[in-house]
Amino acid sequence: MKLLKVILCLSLAFILLSEQSALAAFDVRAVRLTRDNNICIKNESGEVTPFNITTITSNSESFNSKFISPNSLCPVPPFFTGGLNLITSDGLSTQAQPVVQSLARGVVISEQAGNSGGVSSSGEPTGFTSLISSLGGISTSIFEISLPAGCDVIDDDDDIVGTGSDLSLINDFSFITCASTNGLTVACNSDTGLLTSMHGLVPTTSTTPAKIHFVITAFDAVPDINMIDSILLRFDSQDIFCQSNISGPLTATITAKNKVDNPTKTQTIGTFDLGAPQQALTINYAKETATSLKGETSTNEISITPLLTGAENGTANTIEIEELDNESIPLAGQSSAILINPIATNTSENPSIHLWLVPSLTILFAGAPQSSDITFSDNSITLESAPVFVQTNVDDGNAPVGSIVIKLKKNPVGLEPVSQKTKITIKNIPLTAIGSNTVNGTISLSVFEPVGGGVINTPGAVSINESGNVTNPRNFSSFGVNSTRALAQNKSISAAFNEPTSAAQSLSNTDLEALTLRNSDLGAPQISNFTQIVSTLTDVDPLKISVSNLDFVLTIIGSESASIGGAKVNIESLAKGSMSAFDVVTVTSKNNGSFTAKLQADFSKGDVTLNHKQTVSGTESNITTKTISQEEFSNTLACEQTVCGCENLNC
Repeated sequence: MKLLKVILCLSLAFILLSEQSALAAFDVRAVRLTRDNNICIKNESGEVTPFNITTITSNSESFNSKFISPNSLCPVPPFFTGGLNLITSDGLSTQAQPVVQSLARGVVISEQAGNSGGVSSSGEPTGFTSLISSLGGISTSIFEISLPAGCDVIDDDDDIVGTGSDLSLINDFSFITCASTNGLTVACNSDTGLLTSMHGLVPTTSTTPAKIHFVITAFDAVPDINMIDSILLRFDSQDIFCQSNISGPLTATITAKNKVDNPTKTQTIGTFDLGAPQQALTINYAKETATSLKGETSTNEISITPLLTGAENGTANTIEIEELDNESIPLAGQSSAILINPIATNTSENPSIHLWLVPSLTILFAGAPQSSDITFSDNSITLESAPVFVQTNVDDGNAPVGSIVIKLKKNPVGLEPVSQKTKITIKNIPLTAIGSNTVNGTISLSVFEPVGGGVINTPGAVSINESGNVTNPRNFSSFGVNSTRALAQNKSISAAFNEPTSAAQSLSNTDLEALTLRNSDLGAPQISNFTQIVSTLTDVDPLKISVSNLDFVLTIIGSESASIGGAKVNIESLAKGSMSAFDVVTVTSKNNGSFTAKLQADFSKGDVTLNHKQTVSGTESNITTKTISQEEFSNTLACEQTVCGCENLNC
């Protein structure tokens, strides 16, 4: 009797859809996933309660009944951007340096739930069966997700090799996973009649968007007829990337087709957002605020560190790493190793995150900064251990040789990291002595999660093979040493550094320069021209300095090329006849050699002398002078014109 009911319902649904050309309606919701890859829902007290969609087995419940309001669903996490489609010199197509996400997202497709409680009897429990029937049955029906323009699937054009139960055989980064309620069975990564390795994932072309396909492979007749069914598609760390120049919203469209090629019938199921596109972090030189001896404040933008050839070791100007989202550095919160590397089993919050400062030259850094040289804008994050300068794989088996690794952890007595946008300030990075044949250096930032073994939230090229092609090395690896997912990808392309087979840690300046330039091309957070080589130490040019005075506070402006870009410029003001400075300040010049400084002057004895000198790599230039005439500022109150209570503080 039940079987007859099923057949009758399916027949009626098919006839109705054929006669009226009306297909089933569905609810589509973008969702955030928790650390264990389940749907993130908040309870009435605001606590996260992970929900597994496969637990819906009752005829009287649905996914929509599991949350009390739309606000109960956790917000979809941001989508960190970066990456590019590239064709290598030998014609190999590769998605270069995609940003691997540390936060997982998904989409739930549900039959119409009916009333607010989601009770199946008031909804449309045969939505999927009706749709599949209208498309000619399971053997000819396929679902397609079209990604937004500027986004792509991360694949090697051999999309699905192996089965969903054997991750080690999947020769690809992309591995969409899926689940459903018990009224139906859904497949998104295994070979079926329609879902094959040739079209499970479809990279973007110049005329078509990238696509992801999935299929329904079976219906469980009795539950299907009675309950509101839902399908969950999970997009984990390695599935999708969007280029750094893309703008939101990132809207993907889901359709159902009765054939893969030349479909005769198509229905749009709905749309969903992948998340707001944004860069995860920035790395820049810190804005400098210098205070003179008398308490005057000078502010300058910094954009370079000069290195004098033949001089002793110097130190880099202060840099800042700034989170652009609370979860850019994924400590605590809803990120875990299993989301970053699908073969990992750890669903705990990430206990440690490593920041890699990767130079273009292995010889650029002379060591790591001291722990005391690294400060944080809030107390949510702290150092796990002292910074490491990587000289061999014993220092760090993942980061390129020549890099500085800064290991971070959640502060056990501080604020929650996911509630803060943290700014990290790094002073006194030691730099090596520079020879005459050294070139200017750059530096890039990568975020590495050691348990899952992946570079995350930042463009992730950490491998070099074809070093002769500086901006486009042949291959890449977004995952680290212990990721078999990256290993499979690398095997299909041909080796990579930091992998157990056919490669070693990157050691050469050529490879590091290629890596860093590639980071810049593909949207990595970057300090361009981190260091510039200075062959000759020149003097500060007083002819390119102008001075204004307000109440005996001098504003000194050095125009372009007044000094060497990034140099430390020391300025003293001396009263007439004095051998010691009345006030003194040291500021850092901009990339073009300009600067602004403020200090006080004592005009009580007549003209004031300004002394200037600049320092590069610890070497001081000659002193140049500029005389500031007392008569130029005759509008200021003179000492002899006043009596007690003199307003001239220099009297």
